[in-house]
Amino acid sequence: MASSAEQHHGGGHGHGQHAGMWVFPVREEITRDVAGKTFAMPSPYKLALGIAAILTILGVVGFFIRASSDGFGSPGPWGYYAGIFSFVFMVTGAAPLVAAAFRFTKSHWRRPLSRVAELFAMVGIVNIVLFIPLLLAMPPIKNPDVQGSDLEIRRTLWFEVPIGAPYTWDILCFVGLAFCSVMILWLSATPDMAQARATATGFRRSLYGALAGWWFGTKRQWNHQKAGLALLGAFYFMLLIFVQFIFITEFAMSMVPFWKDSVLPPMYTVMSFQTGLSLILIVMFIMRRWGGYENYIGKAPFWSASKILLGLTLLWTYHLFAFFITYWYGRLEVEQNILKYLFTQPYLVVFLGNMLFSFFIPFALLIWNPLRRSDWGPPLAGLVALVGSLLFNLRTFAAAFNTGNHFEFALSHVPAAVWPDIWDICIILGGLGIVALVYLLSAKLFPPMSIWEVKEGTLYQKMDTLMKGEYLVLAKPE
Repeated sequence: MASSAEQHHGGGHGHGQHAGMWVFPVREEITRDVAGKTFAMPSPYKLALGIAAILTILGVVGFFIRASSDGFGSPGPWGYYAGIFSFVFMVTGAAPLVAAAFRFTKSHWRRPLSRVAELFAMVGIVNIVLFIPLLLAMPPIKNPDVQGSDLEIRRTLWFEVPIGAPYTWDILCFVGLAFCSVMILWLSATPDMAQARATATGFRRSLYGALAGWWFGTKRQWNHQKAGLALLGAFYFMLLIFVQFIFITEFAMSMVPFWKDSVLPPMYTVMSFQTGLSLILIVMFIMRRWGGYENYIGKAPFWSASKILLGLTLLWTYHLFAFFITYWYGRLEVEQNILKYLFTQPYLVVFLGNMLFSFFIPFALLIWNPLRRSDWGPPLAGLVALVGSLLFNLRTFAAAFNTGNHFEFALSHVPAAVWPDIWDICIILGGLGIVALVYLLSAKLFPPMSIWEVKEGTLYQKMDTLMKGEYLVLAKPE
C-alpha cells in the first residue's frame, strides 16, 4: 500500500509494471487545488500561448495574401487551406464525442479525460469562421460555361439542389454541431463553475455567475444534468457523423469528376475517432507530466484508451483496403485514373507517409504491452497518428481542389501534383496554432479537470488487499 503521505496528496498505487496505474485524489482538496491550477499562469504556459499566437498570426498573414493574390474565383489555390481545415475539424470535432461515449459506458478510468475532451467544443466555434472561405472557393453547382461533354450540373450531394444549397445547409451543419458541443461543455462544467465562484475574481467570477448561477446541486438538478448530458451526447454523435458525411462528400468527392465511393465517409469518420482520441491522450500526458495533474491522472486512462486506439487504427486500415480494392478490381479507366491520382502517381510519397504514420508505426507501438501500460506510449502512438491524418487530409483536399475542370463527366487524365508554397505553409501552421491558442485560453476559463466527476470517482473506487495482493476495488453506482 502507498504511504499515508502519498494518500494525503493523492499518490499513485500499484507495484512493478502497474506502479502509478491508479490515483486517488483527496476529495476535500480537489476543488481548491484544481481551481488554483486553473487560475495560475506559469511561465511555460505563457510561452505556449505566445508560440500559438505567433503561429496564428502567420496563418492570418498567409490567408490574406492568398485571398488578395488569388481571390476565391477558383478552388485550386485553396486546396491546402481545405486540407488543414479538414484536419482541424476531423480531430477537434470528434474530441467532445470521446467524453460522451465513455460516459455511456460508465467506465471509471475516463473521468480525468472528460473535460479535456469537452474543451475542444470551443474550437468548434472557430471552425464555423474557418469554414466560410471554403464556401466562397467552392465551384458552383450549375456550370456557368458548358462546353463539349461537360455536365450542366456538377455532381454533388444535392441531387435536386434545394433552396439554399449548398451554402446555407453546409453552414447550418457546422453551427448546429458547434452549438451541441458547447451545450455539452456548459452542462458538464456547470457544477464546477458553481463551486469556483467563491474563489474566482474579475471576469471569471462574472462568467461563472452568468453560466452557473442557477446551480444549487439539488438531486433534481443532478438528475436533469445526467439526462441532459446523455441526450446531448447521443445527438452529438448522430450530428457529427452526418456533418462529416456532408463535408467529405461535398468538398472532396464531388470535386473529383466521377469519384463515387461509399467507403470514404466512414473511413473519414473512423480516422476522426482515432485522431480525436490521440489528441486527448497527448493533452493528458502534458497535463500529467508538466501541468501538475499527476495526482489526478494515473496511467490507467492511457492503458485503457490504448486498446481502443489500437482497434481504431486497424479499423481505419480495413476501410482504406476496402476503398482501394473496390476501385482496383473494377478496372474502369476513370477509376484507375482516380487511384493513380490519389495514391500511386503524383501523390505516392504522401500516401506512403500517410500509411506509415496512420497504421504501421502506431500499430507497431500499440501491440507492445509494456508501452501500452506506460503514460507516454499511447500519446506517442497518437502523435504519430496525427501526423498521418495531416498527410491524409492535405493529400486528399489538395488533389480534389486541383483536378482542373470540376464539371467533367469523368476524370480523363491524371493531373500533376500541386505542392504547397510559402503561403500554404503559413496557413497550415496557422491552422495548428489557432487550435492550440483557443484551447489554451479555454483551459483558463473553464477547469480543465472535471472536478465533480473526479470526486464521484473517489467514492466508487479504492485500493484494498487480499492476502498478499493489492487490488483495485470498484463500486457500480447503478
